[in-house]
Amino acid sequence: MLFIHHTPGSFSERWFTAAAQWGLAVRQIDCLSDDLVNQCRPKDLVLWHVSHADPRHALVARQVVAALEFKGVTVYPNMRELACYDDKIAQKYLLEAAEAPLIQTYVFTSLEEALAWVARTTWPKVFKLRCGAGSSNVRLVRTKVEAKKLCSRAFSRGHPALSGSLQNLSSQLRGTRSCRQFWDKVRRAPVTLATAWHLRTHLPVQRGYVYFQDFLPHNTFDTRITVIGDRAFGFLRLNRPNDFRASGSGILVYDRDQIDPRCLEVAFTVARRLGTQSLAFDFLQAADGSPMIGEISYTFVPEAVYACPGHWNPAYVWQPGQVWPQDCILRDLMAKG
Repeated sequence: MLFIHHTPGSFSERWFTAAAQWGLAVRQIDCLSDDLVNQCRPKDLVLWHVSHADPRHALVARQVVAALEFKGVTVYPNMRELACYDDKIAQKYLLEAAEAPLIQTYVFTSLEEALAWVARTTWPKVFKLRCGAGSSNVRLVRTKVEAKKLCSRAFSRGHPALSGSLQNLSSQLRGTRSCRQFWDKVRRAPVTLATAWHLRTHLPVQRGYVYFQDFLPHNTFDTRITVIGDRAFGFLRLNRPNDFRASGSGILVYDRDQIDPRCLEVAFTVARRLGTQSLAFDFLQAADGSPMIGEISYTFVPEAVYACPGHWNPAYVWQPGQVWPQDCILRDLMAKG
């Protein structure tokens, strides 16, 4: 049986559409229900677009997926994908275990160790919280004094899991490229602010750790490679105006000739090693030009992937034509079943 958990605006909308077009028997299921595990049988398929934007998902998704997999249910996302979703600390250790080219990353769970490292390292560095998307909770730290303040706060009152609502809205508005896009965002501002406030008050305060990455200067864009099964979709994301960050800018370049083939090679290799069904990679360039992974995520904005004019197969042969990434996920899952 194919089960789909429905969340408005999520991958599930396309999954239901594709299932109907392909004549698949599907049942809607509530993955947050108390008797979920009893509703499923071994070899069933469950699709649930787990989102960091829903505190309930953050609370139980990993436990639910682990229980379903233990029962023999095929789940999207699987535990490998969820283990590092919206958790940059988990990404660090998982990518290191996979021997992936990760930007040098430092994690400390002791204030004393963190301050000792701050005193001996070089600056600037990039400070991140373990959670957050679209460049939220990411800042460039230029001095030891600033770093010490961040560390002290991390081991006292902590950092909110979501940056200020007005700051987040302001960042979105600065990233607009047309009057129409600007006014669309202004019109949605009340909903945006209400959602941000809800998350800010429901997500746990981030404390007891600090996370830094080496800063790679002179990167005016990053390369987003999304691997779904045996397909790799790629595009560039240009930096936000007057900012070192590309994620969330919305300024995308779909020119396959500008995609570094080494990014494709790394993405296919790491996705295979991790055993993921879908995984998006954000690549920056090191000083010698080699691609380095900044972050990964099992989920992504599907419209951005669909806009790709084609994709590469594992032999790095270009396959022309647009395809919805949700369709790829569903096809691969059905093939497993």
